[in-house]
Amino acid sequence: MVEANEIKKYLDCRYVFTSEVVWRIFKFDMHERFPAVERLQYHLPNQQMVLFDDDDDVQEVATQLAISKTMLMEWFKTNQELEVARSFTFDHFLQQWVWNRKLKRWTMRKRGFAIGHMHYTHLTSGERHYLRMLLNCVKGATSYEHLRIMDGT
Repeated sequence: MVEANEIKKYLDCRYVFTSEVVWRIFKFDMHERFPAVERLQYHLPNQQMVLFDDDDDVQEVATQLAISKTMLMEWFKTNQELEVARSFTFDHFLQQWVWNRKLKRWTMRKRGFAIGHMHYTHLTSGERHYLRMLLNCVKGATSYEHLRIMDGT
Protein backbone atom coordinates (compact mmCIF):
# COMPACT_ATOMS: atom_id res chain seq x y z
CA MET A 1 0.00 0.00 0.00
CA VAL A 2 1.37 3.41 -0.99
CA GLU A 3 1.00 6.24 1.54
CA ALA A 4 -0.39 9.50 0.17
CA ASN A 5 1.63 12.52 1.25
CA GLU A 6 -1.01 15.23 0.99
CA ILE A 7 1.31 18.02 2.13
CA LYS A 8 3.88 17.17 -0.57
CA LYS A 9 1.13 16.99 -3.21
CA TYR A 10 -0.14 20.43 -2.16
CA LEU A 11 3.34 21.99 -2.26
CA ASP A 12 4.18 20.38 -5.62
CA CYS A 13 0.93 21.54 -7.22
CA ARG A 14 0.76 25.03 -5.75
CA TYR A 15 0.78 27.77 -8.35
CA VAL A 16 2.32 31.12 -7.39
CA PHE A 17 0.92 34.11 -9.26
CA THR A 18 3.24 36.79 -10.60
CA SER A 19 1.87 39.41 -8.23
CA GLU A 20 2.68 37.16 -5.26
CA VAL A 21 6.18 36.57 -6.62
CA VAL A 22 6.81 40.32 -6.88
CA TRP A 23 5.53 40.88 -3.34
CA ARG A 24 7.86 38.16 -2.06
CA ILE A 25 10.86 39.50 -4.01
CA PHE A 26 10.38 42.98 -2.54
CA LYS A 27 9.69 41.45 0.90
CA PHE A 28 6.33 43.15 1.36
CA ASP A 29 4.04 41.82 4.08
CA MET A 30 1.80 39.14 2.66
CA HIS A 31 -0.84 39.30 5.38
CA GLU A 32 -2.08 41.98 7.72
CA ARG A 33 -1.15 41.39 11.36
CA PHE A 34 -3.63 43.69 13.03
CA PRO A 35 -4.96 43.34 15.60
CA ALA A 36 -2.51 41.08 17.38
CA VAL A 37 -3.98 37.85 18.75
CA GLU A 38 -2.30 36.35 21.79
CA ARG A 39 -2.93 32.90 23.20
CA LEU A 40 -3.99 33.05 26.82
CA GLN A 41 -2.83 30.07 28.82
CA TYR A 42 -5.12 28.81 31.56
CA HIS A 43 -4.89 25.81 33.83
CA LEU A 44 -6.38 24.18 36.87
CA PRO A 45 -4.61 24.68 40.23
CA ASN A 46 -1.08 23.24 40.16
CA GLN A 47 -1.53 21.88 36.64
CA GLN A 48 0.40 24.51 34.70
CA MET A 49 2.76 23.53 31.93
CA VAL A 50 6.43 23.42 32.95
CA LEU A 51 9.26 23.35 30.42
CA PHE A 52 12.74 22.15 31.29
CA ASP A 53 15.79 20.61 29.63
CA ASP A 54 16.73 16.94 29.89
CA ASP A 55 19.80 17.70 31.99
CA ASP A 56 17.92 19.89 34.54
CA ASP A 57 17.42 18.54 38.05
CA VAL A 58 13.72 17.74 38.46
CA GLN A 59 13.65 18.70 42.16
CA GLU A 60 15.22 22.06 41.38
CA VAL A 61 12.77 22.73 38.55
CA ALA A 62 9.80 21.88 40.77
CA THR A 63 10.86 24.36 43.45
CA GLN A 64 11.48 27.32 41.11
CA LEU A 65 9.30 30.34 41.75
CA ALA A 66 9.01 31.07 38.02
CA ILE A 67 6.83 28.02 37.35
CA SER A 68 4.06 29.52 39.47
CA LYS A 69 4.12 32.77 37.45
CA THR A 70 1.68 31.91 34.68
CA MET A 71 -0.59 34.28 32.78
CA LEU A 72 -3.57 33.16 34.82
CA MET A 73 -1.89 33.33 38.24
CA GLU A 74 -0.47 36.77 37.47
CA TRP A 75 -3.93 37.91 36.29
CA PHE A 76 -5.25 36.93 39.72
CA LYS A 77 -2.38 38.81 41.36
CA THR A 78 -2.88 41.93 39.22
CA ASN A 79 -6.59 41.93 40.09
CA GLN A 80 -5.72 41.69 43.80
CA GLU A 81 -3.30 44.61 43.64
CA LEU A 82 -4.95 47.05 41.20
CA GLU A 83 -8.56 48.21 41.17
CA VAL A 84 -8.35 49.30 37.51
CA ALA A 85 -7.55 45.74 36.40
CA ARG A 86 -10.76 44.29 37.86
CA SER A 87 -13.04 45.56 35.10
CA PHE A 88 -12.01 42.87 32.59
CA THR A 89 -12.59 39.19 32.09
CA PHE A 90 -9.49 37.11 31.39
CA ASP A 91 -10.06 37.04 27.61
CA HIS A 92 -10.64 40.82 27.41
CA PHE A 93 -7.71 41.69 29.67
CA LEU A 94 -5.37 42.16 26.69
CA GLN A 95 -7.30 45.22 25.56
CA GLN A 96 -5.58 47.28 28.27
CA TRP A 97 -2.75 45.04 29.50
CA VAL A 98 0.23 43.31 27.91
CA TRP A 99 2.03 40.15 29.07
CA ASN A 100 5.75 40.73 29.66
CA ARG A 101 7.37 37.36 28.90
CA LYS A 102 10.73 38.19 30.51
CA LEU A 103 9.36 39.50 33.80
CA LYS A 104 6.36 37.16 33.71
CA ARG A 105 3.86 39.81 34.74
CA TRP A 106 1.12 41.99 33.31
CA THR A 107 1.90 45.65 32.55
CA MET A 108 -0.43 48.44 31.46
CA ARG A 109 -0.61 48.76 27.67
CA LYS A 110 0.82 52.04 26.35
CA ARG A 111 -0.60 51.88 22.82
CA GLY A 112 -2.85 49.75 20.67
CA PHE A 113 -4.70 46.65 21.78
CA ALA A 114 -4.69 42.91 21.28
CA ILE A 115 -7.22 40.14 21.27
CA GLY A 116 -6.96 37.31 23.78
CA HIS A 117 -7.64 33.78 22.60
CA MET A 118 -8.18 30.80 24.88
CA HIS A 119 -7.99 27.41 23.23
CA TYR A 120 -11.14 25.34 23.00
CA THR A 121 -11.80 22.66 25.56
CA HIS A 122 -14.33 19.93 24.99
CA LEU A 123 -17.18 19.41 27.43
CA THR A 124 -15.70 16.04 28.38
CA SER A 125 -12.52 17.70 29.70
CA GLY A 126 -14.50 18.45 32.88
CA GLU A 127 -13.17 21.08 35.26
CA ARG A 128 -10.88 22.61 32.65
CA HIS A 129 -13.91 23.26 30.40
CA TYR A 130 -15.83 24.91 33.24
CA LEU A 131 -12.79 26.97 34.22
CA ARG A 132 -12.66 28.33 30.67
CA MET A 133 -16.35 29.21 30.84
CA LEU A 134 -15.90 31.04 34.15
CA LEU A 135 -12.86 32.96 32.86
CA ASN A 136 -15.04 34.25 30.02
CA CYS A 137 -17.74 35.49 32.42
CA VAL A 138 -16.22 36.62 35.72
CA LYS A 139 -14.54 40.02 35.79
CA GLY A 140 -11.61 40.78 38.07
CA ALA A 141 -11.27 37.38 39.73
CA THR A 142 -8.55 37.26 42.38
CA SER A 143 -8.34 33.47 42.80
CA TYR A 144 -9.84 30.18 41.70
CA GLU A 145 -12.23 30.42 44.66
CA HIS A 146 -13.32 33.92 43.62
CA LEU A 147 -14.22 32.58 40.17
CA ARG A 148 -16.76 30.25 41.76
CA ILE A 149 -18.54 32.93 43.81
CA MET A 150 -21.59 34.58 42.23
CA ASP A 151 -23.59 37.22 44.14
CA GLY A 152 -22.01 36.14 47.42
CA THR A 153 -22.85 32.46 46.95
